[in-house]
Amino acid sequence: MRIPYERYFDLRAIPQEGMAMDSYEYLSQVTASAVENAPIWDAHTHLGTDTDGKTLDADGLLADLAKFDVTGAVVFPFNDPDQGEDFHVPNERIFAECAPHADRLLPFMRLNPHGPWEAEYELCLARGHRGVKLHPRAQEFEIGSDLVRGIYKRAADDGLPVLVHTGYGMPAISHDVATVAAALPHLKLILGHASFIDMPRALRVLKPFPNVYFETSVVRVYDLFQVLREVDPSRVMYGSDKPYSSSTVSLQSMGIMAAMAGVPAERMPDLFGGNLLRVLGLSAEGGRG
Repeated sequence: MRIPYERYFDLRAIPQEGMAMDSYEYLSQVTASAVENAPIWDAHTHLGTDTDGKTLDADGLLADLAKFDVTGAVVFPFNDPDQGEDFHVPNERIFAECAPHADRLLPFMRLNPHGPWEAEYELCLARGHRGVKLHPRAQEFEIGSDLVRGIYKRAADDGLPVLVHTGYGMPAISHDVATVAAALPHLKLILGHASFIDMPRALRVLKPFPNVYFETSVVRVYDLFQVLREVDPSRVMYGSDKPYSSSTVSLQSMGIMAAMAGVPAERMPDLFGGNLLRVLGLSAEGGRG
């Protein structure tokens, strides 16, 4: 898809003299000041330790969020070496780390459909986890397999969103996602990384399903442009994938591509947090501190 010719002349994308492109001021400019008046929420971050060696704790996450006055974030475990059969230890750890910052860090449980997930789901639900994270590549299952249908059904019945990895290492998954979304229209299914590995087919196949959301972390800019150009802004969510990316890179990419794609200024707050809060059943309160 080509960027419309007139978008090259959108003055919002041109920094004013002396304005750094990695600054909050530039982000405010390209989003028509939307981030000044509405909260920013990150739909995709991790805490703990990954088998690949990456680590992040709550203090480090909050410090990164502070660089752009990001109000808060969804948090879930990495592919933790202590995951066991059911991610019980990492789920417990991240809930404890989030607890002192309950107004800013919202924990999701991570589950392994190969393990005894039912008991861990019940425990996390009772504890107060706000959603479910699934990673088909890391836990080696197919998005549309019978193995994982029970998790989708429980989450849908309980009103919990499910964020599923649809990025690096995944095969073409659009038709499997469509099958799940059609079978469970009350399931709130968030595509981590916006299914960029299956573009442009994902947009064609999944646009008809209003319960499927596109989360934008580490999405290539030309795929991000397509998502923002073709998908209704009510179904797109800002995410960073911290610590694999940063607020600086992720927010600027979203802001610039949204401006280039012609997203109306009044819809910008939806992209940067409004949609996530709505799916979680939370109210949007406050803008920049």
